[in-house]
Amino acid sequence: MRALWLEGIEPHLSHKEHAMQRTSRTHARHHRTLRGRILRGAAGLLASLGIAAGLGVGAAGQAAANPMGSLDAALTATGQPGPHRVPGHYFTSPTAPAAQQRIKPRALLGPSTPIMVGDSICTLSVAGIDAAGNKVGITAAHCGVPGSPVRSLDAPEAGVIGKVVKFGNLDYSVIRLRPDVQLTRNYGRVALNRIGGPVPGVPNAACKTGVATGTKCGPVLGQLGQTFVSHICASLGDSGAPVYAGGRLVGILNGGFQPLPSCTTPLQGPLHSPAVSTTWDAIAADMNALGGSGAGFRLP
Repeated sequence: MRALWLEGIEPHLSHKEHAMQRTSRTHARHHRTLRGRILRGAAGLLASLGIAAGLGVGAAGQAAANPMGSLDAALTATGQPGPHRVPGHYFTSPTAPAAQQRIKPRALLGPSTPIMVGDSICTLSVAGIDAAGNKVGITAAHCGVPGSPVRSLDAPEAGVIGKVVKFGNLDYSVIRLRPDVQLTRNYGRVALNRIGGPVPGVPNAACKTGVATGTKCGPVLGQLGQTFVSHICASLGDSGAPVYAGGRLVGILNGGFQPLPSCTTPLQGPLHSPAVSTTWDAIAADMNALGGSGAGFRLP
């Protein structure tokens, strides 16, 4: 569940290119700061549970390549039926729901819509309307940078359906959506009737739905402030996925612990990294404090 950040210096850059490069480095530093905050919170939480946590927090940003040759064939044969929409993962990925098929070529956006943010595969946490009346979506911040174009993998013919316009102080980003996209609180297997409120207590279950591993549930292991950890199967592409319980959005998925393996094949069973998430209440409070896009968010 690792995002790769490459910072190179090209010779003979124009003033505009220099400015873009400085902006890119600023965004990369912001991502590292966010990752550090997640790591410290999750490490402290796991330490309080008596679990060793001297590990890095990964981020599900970019798709990995398929394993080579016979290994890929064996994992495909022993995995769940396709489609496998994120390379190197062998769970059945969610497909476009009937409601999306009915309105093509327009895009339908809701909790768990698979998206491309720039060149990274991620999952939309939720879509709704902010206090200014803008249509907005929320995903993990490490999926892209401000200005990154966003596309729906379930409606590629719709083209660019929005762009990242805002980072907060936590690992989330706000996507300003085109006015013509259609919003829903029910997307595929995810049906939300409320947002926010307490995370389920230990060891009650929470669930997530993401493009890489589908819908998976597992026990909450603990919470420390805005960060909570649950033993939910997740991997690259699931970043930003809604974490929910009883029709209520309680958080968004941020990553897992390295070097523990992310969840890529059913053969692993429970032997995979726990998932690290940020509470929705903390994200909503941060959006409201910063103002602008996303502030006053509500379900459609």
